[in-house]
Amino acid sequence: MDFIRQLIAFDDLSNLTLTPNASVIYMKLFMINNRLHWEEWFEVSDRWLMLVTGIKKHETIANAVNLLMQRGFIKAERGGAGKPSKYHIIDLSTEYQQLPINGTSNGTSNGTSNGTSNGTSTENPLIKEKKENVKGNVNKQRAQKKFVPPTLEEVNQYVLEMGLHVSAKDFLDYFTATGWIDSTGKKVVSWKGKIHTWEKFNKPDQQKKSRLQENFEAADRAIAYFESQEANRNDEGNGDSEAATPVYDGVPF
Repeated sequence: MDFIRQLIAFDDLSNLTLTPNASVIYMKLFMINNRLHWEEWFEVSDRWLMLVTGIKKHETIANAVNLLMQRGFIKAERGGAGKPSKYHIIDLSTEYQQLPINGTSNGTSNGTSNGTSNGTSTENPLIKEKKENVKGNVNKQRAQKKFVPPTLEEVNQYVLEMGLHVSAKDFLDYFTATGWIDSTGKKVVSWKGKIHTWEKFNKPDQQKKSRLQENFEAADRAIAYFESQEANRNDEGNGDSEAATPVYDGVPF
């Protein structure tokens, strides 16, 4: 058994799978087995485990050992009253070196996986789960679709569906010209998300246009008012009475 690789494998595979008590008990059993030069089976009493771990109840020891067995870290034959239990540390190091560790891929010296003499697999379930996760992550990355630029019809349809106040043509023309690279130099991943940002930064221009239009309309109303006042004065003729000061929107002129 490879001491260092066994520790690395245990540390990685035990994350979020073991209780603190189970982790402490495993390390004590592991160190005893190391001092015994990796005997296949060795004996340890619950009393000794309680002494070196600080655990005060036999039930807590039993629960932790059962969890270690269920998760595939050890095998155990529990002793009766006054008798020590027998333990076997499952070798994680041989199979685990086939897994990527710290971003690098490592293999066994002969390139073959560990198995029994009759060819059946003895792969630890935790290692099998780890391999499947690694394979799944690779497949997930491969399955990610490449960005496909939208058509003008697709952009128009999305603008209408979302009620956006943007020009679909201006949006499409701009990003087509940039090769779908945004202002920060990053590739556009989602054009639908980007068009919302586009609308956000184009709203001030729309508001300016709206205010300008309101000014024109106000000017038109003022011109119409003064024209009507002039027409009224022409109809009344040049009388002796002093003409009243014209007032527009409450302001005398």
